Amino acid sequence: MARRPDGDDRFSLSPRARRIAGWLAALLLVLGIAAVVRFLGGNGDGTPLDAAPSGSAGAASDAAAIAFGTAIDPATGQVAEAARADSFTPGETFAYSVEPGAALADPVYVEVRRTGGGQIGVAQEAVEGQELPDPRAIAFTVPVDDLLEAFGSGEYLMLIYAEPGGTADPLAEGTFELVSSPSSEPAAPSASGSASP
Repeated sequence: MARRPDGDDRFSLSPRARRIAGWLAALLLVLGIAAVVRFLGGNGDGTPLDAAPSGSAGAASDAAAIAFGTAIDPATGQVAEAARADSFTPGETFAYSVEPGAALADPVYVEVRRTGGGQIGVAQEAVEGQELPDPRAIAFTVPVDDLLEAFGSGEYLMLIYAEPGGTADPLAEGTFELVSSPSSEPAAPSASGSASP
Protein backbone atom coordinates (compact mmCIF):
# COMPACT_ATOMS: atom_id res chain seq x y z
CA MET A 1 0.00 0.00 0.00
CA ALA A 2 1.11 3.43 -0.81
CA ARG A 3 1.28 5.92 2.00
CA ARG A 4 0.64 9.63 1.71
CA PRO A 5 3.52 11.81 2.73
CA ASP A 6 2.90 13.96 5.84
CA GLY A 7 1.40 17.33 5.08
CA ASP A 8 -0.55 16.21 2.02
CA ASP A 9 -4.24 17.07 2.13
CA ARG A 10 -4.04 18.09 5.81
CA PHE A 11 -5.24 21.37 7.15
CA SER A 12 -2.86 22.64 9.82
CA LEU A 13 -2.82 25.86 11.77
CA SER A 14 0.10 27.60 13.29
CA PRO A 15 0.08 28.02 17.09
CA ARG A 16 -0.81 31.70 16.64
CA ALA A 17 -3.74 30.89 14.34
CA ARG A 18 -5.00 28.23 16.81
CA ARG A 19 -4.87 30.79 19.65
CA ILE A 20 -6.85 33.32 17.60
CA ALA A 21 -9.40 30.66 16.64
CA GLY A 22 -9.77 29.70 20.32
CA TRP A 23 -10.43 33.30 21.34
CA LEU A 24 -12.96 33.71 18.52
CA ALA A 25 -14.78 30.55 19.63
CA ALA A 26 -14.85 31.80 23.26
CA LEU A 27 -16.16 35.19 22.14
CA LEU A 28 -18.92 33.58 20.07
CA LEU A 29 -19.88 31.39 23.03
CA VAL A 30 -20.13 34.41 25.39
CA LEU A 31 -22.15 36.39 22.83
CA GLY A 32 -24.48 33.41 22.37
CA ILE A 33 -25.08 33.12 26.12
CA ALA A 34 -25.71 36.87 26.36
CA ALA A 35 -28.25 36.67 23.53
CA VAL A 36 -30.08 33.77 25.25
CA VAL A 37 -30.17 35.65 28.59
CA ARG A 38 -31.45 38.80 26.87
CA PHE A 39 -34.10 36.86 24.98
CA LEU A 40 -35.32 34.74 27.91
CA GLY A 41 -34.84 37.39 30.59
CA GLY A 42 -32.63 37.36 33.66
CA ASN A 43 -34.56 34.63 35.47
CA GLY A 44 -35.12 32.42 32.44
CA ASP A 45 -38.86 33.14 32.40
CA GLY A 46 -38.89 36.57 30.78
CA THR A 47 -38.88 38.53 34.04
CA PRO A 48 -35.89 40.73 34.92
CA LEU A 49 -33.47 39.81 37.65
CA ASP A 50 -34.59 40.91 41.13
CA ALA A 51 -32.56 44.02 41.90
CA ALA A 52 -33.75 44.15 45.51
CA PRO A 53 -30.82 44.24 47.92
CA SER A 54 -32.44 41.74 50.27
CA GLY A 55 -34.59 38.66 50.10
CA SER A 56 -37.61 40.87 50.60
CA ALA A 57 -40.31 41.06 48.01
CA GLY A 58 -39.81 43.76 45.42
CA ALA A 59 -42.02 46.79 45.27
CA ALA A 60 -45.43 45.93 43.84
CA SER A 61 -47.13 48.13 41.25
CA ASP A 62 -50.54 47.84 42.97
CA ALA A 63 -49.22 49.07 46.33
CA ALA A 64 -50.70 52.32 47.63
CA ALA A 65 -48.53 55.44 47.52
CA ILE A 66 -46.99 56.71 50.73
CA ALA A 67 -47.38 60.47 51.22
CA PHE A 68 -44.38 62.15 52.87
CA GLY A 69 -44.25 65.52 54.56
CA THR A 70 -43.42 67.42 57.73
CA ALA A 71 -46.75 67.27 59.59
CA ILE A 72 -49.85 65.13 60.06
CA ASP A 73 -53.21 66.89 59.79
CA PRO A 74 -55.07 66.01 63.03
CA ALA A 75 -58.44 66.33 61.26
CA THR A 76 -57.67 63.68 58.63
CA GLY A 77 -54.87 61.66 60.19
CA GLN A 78 -52.94 62.09 56.91
CA VAL A 79 -49.89 64.12 55.88
CA ALA A 80 -51.16 67.68 55.53
CA GLU A 81 -51.36 68.89 51.92
CA ALA A 82 -49.42 72.08 52.72
CA ALA A 83 -46.70 70.07 54.47
CA ARG A 84 -45.99 67.56 51.65
CA ALA A 85 -42.30 67.00 50.88
CA ASP A 86 -40.00 64.22 49.75
CA SER A 87 -36.66 65.66 50.92
CA PHE A 88 -35.88 66.19 54.60
CA THR A 89 -33.14 68.05 56.50
CA PRO A 90 -32.06 68.16 60.16
CA GLY A 91 -34.46 69.86 62.57
CA GLU A 92 -37.56 68.86 60.59
CA THR A 93 -40.23 66.29 61.40
CA PHE A 94 -40.46 63.30 59.07
CA ALA A 95 -44.13 62.35 58.60
CA TYR A 96 -45.69 59.76 56.33
CA SER A 97 -49.15 58.35 55.76
CA VAL A 98 -51.10 56.02 53.51
CA GLU A 99 -54.55 56.88 52.14
CA PRO A 100 -57.41 55.36 54.18
CA GLY A 101 -58.61 53.42 51.11
CA ALA A 102 -55.52 51.20 51.32
CA ALA A 103 -55.85 47.99 53.28
CA LEU A 104 -55.28 48.88 56.92
CA ALA A 105 -53.19 46.61 59.07
CA ASP A 106 -52.31 47.01 62.72
CA PRO A 107 -49.48 46.62 63.43
CA VAL A 108 -47.53 47.40 60.26
CA TYR A 109 -43.98 46.43 59.37
CA VAL A 110 -41.80 49.05 57.71
CA GLU A 111 -38.78 48.29 55.55
CA VAL A 112 -36.45 51.05 54.41
CA ARG A 113 -33.96 50.48 51.58
CA ARG A 114 -31.18 52.87 50.63
CA THR A 115 -31.34 53.29 46.85
CA GLY A 116 -28.75 56.04 46.35
CA GLY A 117 -26.38 58.47 47.99
CA GLY A 118 -24.40 55.78 49.83
CA GLN A 119 -24.10 52.04 50.18
CA ILE A 120 -27.16 50.41 48.57
CA GLY A 121 -28.99 48.00 50.84
CA VAL A 122 -31.58 47.51 53.56
CA ALA A 123 -31.36 50.22 56.23
CA GLN A 124 -34.28 48.87 58.28
CA GLU A 125 -35.77 45.41 57.99
CA ALA A 126 -39.52 44.82 58.27
CA VAL A 127 -39.30 42.76 61.44
CA GLU A 128 -40.59 45.00 64.23
CA GLY A 129 -44.34 45.71 64.32
CA GLN A 130 -45.44 49.32 64.76
CA GLU A 131 -48.86 49.97 66.30
CA LEU A 132 -50.91 52.68 64.59
CA PRO A 133 -51.18 55.83 66.73
CA ASP A 134 -54.44 56.73 64.92
CA PRO A 135 -56.69 53.79 63.88
CA ARG A 136 -58.05 55.78 60.92
CA ALA A 137 -54.89 55.48 58.84
CA ILE A 138 -51.32 54.30 58.62
CA ALA A 139 -49.50 57.46 59.70
CA PHE A 140 -46.35 58.13 61.72
CA THR A 141 -43.93 60.94 62.60
CA VAL A 142 -40.29 60.83 63.70
CA PRO A 143 -37.59 63.53 64.00
CA VAL A 144 -35.39 63.73 60.89
CA ASP A 145 -32.35 63.94 63.19
CA ASP A 146 -33.13 60.43 64.48
CA LEU A 147 -33.35 59.07 60.92
CA LEU A 148 -30.10 60.75 59.88
CA GLU A 149 -28.39 59.23 62.91
CA ALA A 150 -29.74 55.76 62.16
CA PHE A 151 -29.58 55.72 58.34
CA GLY A 152 -27.40 58.61 57.16
CA SER A 153 -28.17 60.88 54.25
CA GLY A 154 -29.25 59.41 50.92
CA GLU A 155 -32.23 58.33 48.83
CA TYR A 156 -34.56 55.71 50.26
CA LEU A 157 -37.47 53.45 49.32
CA MET A 158 -40.01 52.74 52.08
CA LEU A 159 -42.17 49.63 51.93
CA ILE A 160 -45.01 48.98 54.39
CA TYR A 161 -46.14 45.38 54.98
CA ALA A 162 -48.99 43.76 56.90
CA GLU A 163 -46.72 40.90 58.02
CA PRO A 164 -43.13 40.75 59.26
CA GLY A 165 -40.26 39.82 56.99
CA GLY A 166 -41.40 41.62 53.86
CA THR A 167 -42.08 38.37 51.99
CA ALA A 168 -45.59 39.32 50.80
CA ASP A 169 -46.50 42.21 48.53
CA PRO A 170 -46.27 45.57 50.30
CA LEU A 171 -49.41 47.50 51.26
CA ALA A 172 -47.73 50.79 50.36
CA GLU A 173 -44.48 52.17 48.99
CA GLY A 174 -42.81 55.52 48.41
CA THR A 175 -39.45 57.23 48.05
CA PHE A 176 -37.85 60.01 50.08
CA GLU A 177 -34.48 61.64 50.62
CA LEU A 178 -32.58 62.53 53.80
CA VAL A 179 -30.12 65.41 53.47
CA SER A 180 -27.65 66.19 56.23
CA SER A 181 -26.62 69.81 56.74
CA PRO A 182 -23.37 70.80 54.97
CA SER A 183 -21.56 71.31 58.30
CA SER A 184 -22.33 67.87 59.74
CA GLU A 185 -20.81 64.53 58.87
CA PRO A 186 -23.29 61.99 57.45
CA ALA A 187 -23.89 59.07 59.75
CA ALA A 188 -22.92 55.60 58.66
CA PRO A 189 -25.91 53.48 57.64
CA SER A 190 -26.84 50.72 60.03
CA ALA A 191 -28.16 47.32 59.10
CA SER A 192 -31.12 47.83 61.37
CA GLY A 193 -31.64 51.40 62.53
CA SER A 194 -32.80 52.15 66.03
CA ALA A 195 -35.13 54.92 64.89
CA SER A 196 -38.17 53.35 63.29
CA PRO A 197 -39.85 55.60 60.78
